[in-house]
Amino acid sequence: MNTQLEAYRTLAAASLEDAHSLPFSTYSDAAIWQLEAQKIFHREWVFVCSKQQLPKAGDFFALRLAGEALVIIHGHDGQLRALSNICRHRGTPLLPEGFGNIDKYVVCPYHGWAYEQSGELKAVPMAGAVQVDKKKHCLPEFLLESWHGLLFVNLSSDASPLMARLEGIDEYIAGFEIDRFVKGQQGNKETWASNWKLAMENAMESYHLFKVHEQTLETTTPTRDAYYIAGNAEWTLTGGKMKSDQNKLLKWLSGDYPEMYNHYALISLPPSFVGILTYESFDWIQVLPLNERESVIYSGGIAESLKNYDNRYVTEFTQAFFAEDKEICERVQTGMESRFSSGGKLVEMERIVVDFHQFLASRLFSFQPDDFYQTEQADLFLIDH
Repeated sequence: MNTQLEAYRTLAAASLEDAHSLPFSTYSDAAIWQLEAQKIFHREWVFVCSKQQLPKAGDFFALRLAGEALVIIHGHDGQLRALSNICRHRGTPLLPEGFGNIDKYVVCPYHGWAYEQSGELKAVPMAGAVQVDKKKHCLPEFLLESWHGLLFVNLSSDASPLMARLEGIDEYIAGFEIDRFVKGQQGNKETWASNWKLAMENAMESYHLFKVHEQTLETTTPTRDAYYIAGNAEWTLTGGKMKSDQNKLLKWLSGDYPEMYNHYALISLPPSFVGILTYESFDWIQVLPLNERESVIYSGGIAESLKNYDNRYVTEFTQAFFAEDKEICERVQTGMESRFSSGGKLVEMERIVVDFHQFLASRLFSFQPDDFYQTEQADLFLIDH
């Protein structure tokens, strides 16, 4: 192992007491990015979208996962599938990236090869005397599993079940009754000049709210009221108390309800998903790497209705703090180019970042992460139903 990778492994594997920022080069080095693509994004369960965002037959979401073009399709047979989005003829991407709908067939925009929504090759125009074996030209299908409607894809053919990774998480969030959320909001897509790890670290920790989001998130979810709930390298829950009168009205209408409804749970599922769960909705940021210095950032959410997502104030508020996050991540990325400086000690509020670093160490270097950790704040969420 070279010196750069050894430094990466050492710092990523550290427990909170010894944890420091990762080496700056890990956020800008092309070889390290290729290693992460191979050992994480091409082998791990990665969040792609939710089934609530694809409610109708023919709905699709096309994306690139560490260079691999994929499409999630709600087929006319009612099945959701993760398929290659590359034509088996000469490699043309089939459907445009983002959300959309197709009436019947997936048709290549280059030579018109047509595929069923299940991936089978349907038609080859003007093939002449040449016989194309349609069974040998189907679109590759990838593993796709759902957790409360959230869809995760795995490019590996021998992956363990998704729920093996998420074991134990549901007992902390059962009180929010996520399965009520049957409507999906598609959100926005942005490209940030930021390494994917920087964007994930920023999304998951609340330490920066009082500085970066002083006029936005800090006014509703103050840094001082944030806390760690439970987790380790596989998944982490943090939380915080919300400053809002909205839940007071809900309490008045519905009678007594658990104190947890005045709090949010922030759920980190490496490598790409960070979601904030409240009684009203489950919203997320999704980080997909383009290369060692750029990431595609998707937002989305699910709720009982889409009414709140149509609220102009909510939309403007969300756009404002996303802009703040983009600015700070791109600013930090410029600092990663330094060769004469290094990162410092991580503090208690960054325990969730330590969990993320140990996830990286476990996948890249076969490191055994720290044991599961739970704080007394977990009692707020562990309620009987």
